[in-house]
Amino acid sequence: MEKKIIGALLFVFLVFGSSGCTRPLSSPTAQTQLTTISSSNEISQDELSNNLSRPSSVQEAQAVPILYYHSVMQENENELRMPPEQFEAQMAYLQDKGYQSVSLEQLYQALYKGGTLPAKPFVITFDDGYADNYTTAFPILTKHGFTATIFMVTSYINGKGFMSSKQLKELVANGWEIEGHTTNHPYLTKIDSPTLLSELNSSKEQLEKELGQPVNFFAYPYGDLNANVVQALKESGYRMALTTERGWADVKADAWHVRRVYCYASMGMDEFSRRMQNPNY
Repeated sequence: MEKKIIGALLFVFLVFGSSGCTRPLSSPTAQTQLTTISSSNEISQDELSNNLSRPSSVQEAQAVPILYYHSVMQENENELRMPPEQFEAQMAYLQDKGYQSVSLEQLYQALYKGGTLPAKPFVITFDDGYADNYTTAFPILTKHGFTATIFMVTSYINGKGFMSSKQLKELVANGWEIEGHTTNHPYLTKIDSPTLLSELNSSKEQLEKELGQPVNFFAYPYGDLNANVVQALKESGYRMALTTERGWADVKADAWHVRRVYCYASMGMDEFSRRMQNPNY
């Protein structure tokens, strides 16, 4: 009798226990990331499906690269001017590897507000507002499906070699961000407090008035900052500030010392690839 019971139980197990176990799960796409679940030894089909389709959060990824450039044009012996073909090669590499550009607003929400990001996120920034950011970089980035952020010095707007107000508005209409970089690009630690506040406030107000959108983020000219500068930024209504310190934006860092990945004219593809893979290059 005991043998019959055991045999019956074994038959039930083989028929019902094996259903669904041999069907392979779909692989995650380039837009998704499989996360580890350690709270249980058993994962249901629904739980696994949910995790395959959930965007990555920066808390899981820990760090995100923010590339920063200045000018995209050919000029020998000028590290700030990236040759267009080199910039094109970098963007093609990023697209081929499945990277997805995100805005600083998206990054800020992920870093400090629990928001989410797509798999393989990165940010592109340009400092100062050179005209070639519009004439050269904009078409290249559009071709590869990327957007960027311009840190604009407001006294340069409509000036020779820099973007016009009309060009900035077109970038905004195409999903770009235009953010603060002062009025006159001074060393912020070397000016008095009233001048410091004027540099921060007047440039912010001008951009918001001309472009019709809030200016929440800032890049320190020359990477120059101290505690007084940070306090002035807070008083001026900014929410996050980017430095020239090398490395990736890190969830462990505060919002006023966000690191970036410097991209310069003589940097080869091997070095570019290394910086895109190493948060502490």
